[in-house]
Parts: sequence; C-alpha cells; structure tokens
Amino acid sequence: MGGDAQALALDAAWGGVDVRVNNAGIDGPRTLSWDSDLTAWGKVIDIIFSVHERIAWSGYNACTASKAGLSMLSQTLAQEAGPFGVRVPCIAPGAVRTPINTGVWEGPWGMSDLLTKIPLGCTGEVGDIAGLAVLMASDAAGYVTATTLFADGGMTNYPGFMHGG
Repeated sequence: MGGDAQALALDAAWGGVDVRVNNAGIDGPRTLSWDSDLTAWGKVIDIIFSVHERIAWSGYNACTASKAGLSMLSQTLAQEAGPFGVRVPCIAPGAVRTPINTGVWEGPWGMSDLLTKIPLGCTGEVGDIAGLAVLMASDAAGYVTATTLFADGGMTNYPGFMHGG
C-alpha cells in the first residue's frame, strides 16, 4: 500500500488521529510474582501508564511490567504513525489525588510515608495531569513524540520505592 493509501487507511481506522496521549493506571493487588492472580494481572495490563514504567515496585509486578511494556508499545506506535503526522507522547503520573490512592493519602501515616517519596513534598492534582495532556496535544508540543513525560513531583528521581511503596 502506498503512502497516500496508508494515510487514508489510517485516517479511516483512527478517525483522523493527530496525537495519542497514553495516561491511566491501576496498581492491582500487592503480591509476589510467583503468587500472582492471572485475572488480576490482566486487569492491570489493560490499563496504561504511571511512574512505574520506570520505578520498580516490589509486590506490584503486573503494574510495573505493563507500564514498561506500554512504553515500548508507544514508542513503536510513534515510529509507525509518525510518517502520517501522528504523535504519541505518554504521560506518567506519580502520586495524584484520585480514588485509586485514597487509602494512601487519606490516613496520616500513609500520606507522611508517601511524601518521603516525592521531592517536591506534595501530591499532584488531577489538573496537573490534565494541563500536561492539553499541552501535549497542542502545537506547542508539536515536536514531542515517542517519549514519556513524568508528572510526578520528582518521584522517578527518588529511590524510596525500593521497600515496596
């Protein structure tokens, strides 16, 4: 299939996609690799991106494996779709105040422990990620693709997750 035909097929299949921002995540139940429940593992695999693309997290093997795998998938998509003008930047949020981690930031011990893992000393807000997604979809980031932007308060630059989160 020639370039023009491929572009038309891509537009028809993807509805004229110009940018795809991968951003979502769940961590699943904490379990060691050899005790993992395959159904729970599958649920985590179906959801995309977080800082655990880069941060190992003992007991959350499905989370870390899926995030790292999706990073490479996104880079491959960017390579394949780039000639058609499609960009594929990824956003990897750190600790953001959402229902997924309410149990952590709700209690005083959990929040105190969490903040030791974030050099900025605070959790993110949904607007922090939304603003970055708008920027990534805009012309201001028109040359950004095949990379992950970490919106994590510096968490990926901090070793505090080696004890399991």
